[in-house]
Amino acid sequence: MPSSEDSSSYMPDWHLVAKYLMKGKDYYIAYYSAMQIHGLITQPSLKEFIATNRQVIPSTRKIKDVEFRFVTQKASKFFGFKNTWISQHEKVMVSELEKTIVDAVSKPHLCRGMIEIGKAIYETRDKVNPDKLISYFIQYESQVAIKRYLYLCDLLRLEWTAHHESLLRKIGSSFSLLDTTGPDQGRKNSKFRLKINIDTESIRNSIYT
Repeated sequence: MPSSEDSSSYMPDWHLVAKYLMKGKDYYIAYYSAMQIHGLITQPSLKEFIATNRQVIPSTRKIKDVEFRFVTQKASKFFGFKNTWISQHEKVMVSELEKTIVDAVSKPHLCRGMIEIGKAIYETRDKVNPDKLISYFIQYESQVAIKRYLYLCDLLRLEWTAHHESLLRKIGSSFSLLDTTGPDQGRKNSKFRLKINIDTESIRNSIYT
């Protein structure tokens, strides 16, 4: 703690707190928190999302008004992260940019919904490694994550490539919700096998206006 800080109110970097809460166990900072580290959001949250490969009890802890939430992932989905600088002196485990996108479309409710995710996908369109992104989607083995990603690429008029076509063949036949923060209703999109349960114009408008 810096000597100039009041010990009763001092709060170090949330991401660093997350690292020490894990006490050497496998983890990575994920979802909305990873989006923040990658510079993809403008509104920080008083929540820190930590992906783990084993259950942490309790699954949430509150420290000085910040909620730390531990999200257990299956071993097959626990990949795609690396030790990342968050300051001049400190590193923490964070999902890579490509894995951050895969995780986000898998669980939109942990990323403030599809508007934030849509902006993130648009802003990183020239930064992601497309081969790595596609391989991560395949490794993650989630049809609904692929559906949401492809739908957003189409909605935002991003370049449609052979990579996208190859993923489209893996989405299955069942219908899924576009946004897990929205209601279980909406018109059905047969191409992407999604229930469009939010106002998608708001996603486009957040980028093009």
